[in-house]
Order: sequence, then C-alpha cells, then structure tokens
Amino acid sequence: MAKPKYSLETRLAVVNYYLSGKGGAKSTADFFGIEGTSVRRWVRAWQLHGIDGITWKNDRHSPEFRETVVRATLCEELTMREAAARFNISNESVVRHWVNVYKASGQKGLLSIKRGRSKVMSKSPKTSPLTDVALEKLSPEELRAELRYLRAENAYLKKLKALVQHEKNGRKPE
Repeated sequence: MAKPKYSLETRLAVVNYYLSGKGGAKSTADFFGIEGTSVRRWVRAWQLHGIDGITWKNDRHSPEFRETVVRATLCEELTMREAAARFNISNESVVRHWVNVYKASGQKGLLSIKRGRSKVMSKSPKTSPLTDVALEKLSPEELRAELRYLRAENAYLKKLKALVQHEKNGRKPE
C-alpha cells in the first residue's frame, strides 16, 4: 500500500490549527493547501481517537469487525464518514465498499473480501468481424451502414496514428 499523501506532522498541524479556532474547515484547508474534507475527517478522527485517529493505518480488518461496522452503519443510519470516524477506519470508501458487499451478498460476502484490486480486469467481449456468409445475408442498407462504420473507424485510426507520430517528432499536428 502507498504511503499517505500527508505526513503525520502536517495532519497534526492542521488539526491543531483548526481546533485553536484560527479558522473554519475551509480556511484551514486553504491555509494548508489541502482538501476541506481532509480537514473535517482528521479533526473528527482526532476528537474520537486522539493521535491514533490521524496516524497512517494499514490494518487488516476481521470479518467480524466488518460486520459490526456495517450493522452499526445500517442500523444507526450513520453516514460512511461517521462510521469511518467512529471505528477509526482510514477512509469512508472502505466502509462504503463493505456496505455494498453486505447488501449484495450478506454476511458471507464480508468473509470473502480480498485486499486490493482484483487481478483480472473484466474485458468486454469483442464482436468478431462478420463472416462472408453473414455478409451475404445482410440487406443493402445494412451493408452500407457497415461500410460507413468501417470507413469512420479507419479514418479515426489514421488520425490517431498521425497524432502519435507528430507527438513523437515533437511537432504539433496540423
């Protein structure tokens, strides 16, 4: 997993600045050059968990913990951000993923969650070119439509090739 975008010192400085009353979430975010949601998330995590709330987390969560978080989120109608703050989870997108899995597959779905992205990307099935037999069955109008499509595709690919070639040569396309 990648390192956090902001150091612990930066997070701590943001929280202290905000809690000292020098500014609201937006002005604090502007002052430090960060997103307003980060300010709100870090302050809330600090208020609930202290320094542990804003340190970088690389935890593995048990299925029982995931279920506890999901049930609390659904039963108490917590927002994803509130649930992440309450249970000291690094980001609300983690909670959102768990809730979606739970809604789709129930408790068993939470047992089979794997960390990270799936290894196999889903590929859309390619339509194979029409065979000679299939082409003979098409009406003249369908053949003209196929011809227009193939001409447009060919023109697009030529433009793309020219653009790539111009970029390689360091010139702007004409």
